Amino acid sequence: MESKFAGFCAVAAVLGIISAATGFAGEATKVKASEVYIEYDSCVYPRSPSLALGIVSAVFTIITRIYISAALGSGCCRSHPNSTPISKLLFVLSWVASVVAVLLLLTAARLNSRHSGQIDSSGYITCYVVKPGIFAAGAILALLSAVFGVGAYAIIPSATQATRSPAVALPVMGKNVDVEKNPVPYPPQQYPPQQYPPQQ
Repeated sequence: MESKFAGFCAVAAVLGIISAATGFAGEATKVKASEVYIEYDSCVYPRSPSLALGIVSAVFTIITRIYISAALGSGCCRSHPNSTPISKLLFVLSWVASVVAVLLLLTAARLNSRHSGQIDSSGYITCYVVKPGIFAAGAILALLSAVFGVGAYAIIPSATQATRSPAVALPVMGKNVDVEKNPVPYPPQQYPPQQYPPQQ
């Protein structure tokens, strides 16, 4: 059980770290307003890897979600015999964090690749860029999704181990214990068959 839990934590941690790292990298490499300039009444954007980084972060967040759901099964939000209210809460939080993270990362990646502008009533061109913090928020939520999933998985094995070996109370033999009223189960003794001399 401990080796299985350690393996699950290792895989979930690696997936969560990759999701968060690529999300933070997308935040660091996103197009800034100072890098955009106007040429011939159009917005010119520099090349940026934030689009690919945002998509990779969202994909790894989805992979983390699938892995955690496959490891926990469908019992955390249903009638699992070993689930607890805390494990159900962590499982739901993990789902919510992963969904919001994917939405933020894909939205930021799409906005960062939007190479267009809008002309206002005064004749000025407004160029759109991604607001600061959207990639970072998606990266943090992607990491929290993995953390909540590991927490939910950590609670269920302890409940499984507790219910697997229930304690059995046996009566204690002593001078005040009536053996006829409190029989102690013992395995039946087997005796070798006895050989008798033939009858004359």
